[in-house]
Amino acid sequence: MRQQLPKEIDPLRFAHSGLTLAGEIPVSEMPRLCEVLHDSSGVVIVNMQFDIDSTGTPYLNGQFAVTVNLLCERCMEPMAHSIKLSTMLAIIRHEGKIEGLAEQYEPWLLSDTKLVDPAEVVEDELILALPLVPKHDYPCLPDALWQAGEQEIEAEKPASPFAVLSALKSKK
Repeated sequence: MRQQLPKEIDPLRFAHSGLTLAGEIPVSEMPRLCEVLHDSSGVVIVNMQFDIDSTGTPYLNGQFAVTVNLLCERCMEPMAHSIKLSTMLAIIRHEGKIEGLAEQYEPWLLSDTKLVDPAEVVEDELILALPLVPKHDYPCLPDALWQAGEQEIEAEKPASPFAVLSALKSKK
């Protein structure tokens, strides 16, 4: 079994030291993520490697894996959704440095406090990785409820107000 991650870290110090964190975070400890899930079961497997690149930019290379339960928007039944993601975050303290980042990085803007909860970063990345509209990969509704756009349903055409006049004209 893997270990729990520390509650607070100094990302810049970790990057300068080239440290790696590996562990697990229960999904139930991520309240913002739990708001959009069907339930709070599951454990996130986390691997965070901190380092500094050749340009002097401190960064986090993170790999996160978890299977969460979402609610299918089609059938409104629970469904399992696996997330395996890899992210490269440049650790910066000032917004002005965002413009100069290399393309491979997403910015991780640190607040004024030195210590950060690594679970919050993992939670943010998992929320961004969730599908906008969760749905099963297979047709989960009965065939009777599926309607293709190819079939047109013809509505009754309203009678023309001039139909009465044409009927009178034809009687002459």
